[in-house]
Amino acid sequence: MSQRGTLWVLFGCLVLLQFGYPVTAYGPWWTVGYLLLYSGVIFYGAREIAIHPRAGWPIVPGVILLVGAAVWFALNQGEKMATVILLGAVGIFQLMLLVILIRRLLQPSHHAHTIDMLLIAVSAYLLLGGVFGVIASQLEFAAAGSYIDATSAEPVTWQSLFYGSYVTISTLGYGDIVPKSDWARSLGSLEAVLGTLFVAVVIARLVGLGGSRWRKDEPAVETESA
Repeated sequence: MSQRGTLWVLFGCLVLLQFGYPVTAYGPWWTVGYLLLYSGVIFYGAREIAIHPRAGWPIVPGVILLVGAAVWFALNQGEKMATVILLGAVGIFQLMLLVILIRRLLQPSHHAHTIDMLLIAVSAYLLLGGVFGVIASQLEFAAAGSYIDATSAEPVTWQSLFYGSYVTISTLGYGDIVPKSDWARSLGSLEAVLGTLFVAVVIARLVGLGGSRWRKDEPAVETESA
């Protein structure tokens, strides 16, 4: 598969993973199917390791940790500790992959096209929201009541906190998932700031790359015209 093909696989799997989590409420088999979507993300990571061994090797322990945690969770879905460990493994894996994608944005290959850079940028943005969703979930597990759901009296679930993460990073601010503790509020503020900065920096980077390539191609066009 081509490099762009693997980027499309990564992007598609991330969209399904980051926004398809409600299926985990339908039963254990739906949850297992949801976790299997990570195979597409792992496939992208394996290709990165094959192409850039030095830059991609840190993802190996993340993959091992994720697979081990997913298997344990699939066998013990009713245990809170299994959920905590799985979310922790997901967060570590997504963070490592996020670092790799940001490096690709800052140091793109000479063969990368605009569509490749857009896929990398959007995938990195999705991963950033996922990482903050994991951190918020771990905070709620460690200190119950750090977040409240204004629409329900039930305890806040990790699914709700993933939703709250993307609402925060996009600065929508619906006000249903509310940070209550000081650390939760601090985390929400950090995510909103980083999300805004990420979009601004990525746009500036893409414009800069497009401008530099246009300047490189301009002399050749002028020569041909002459």
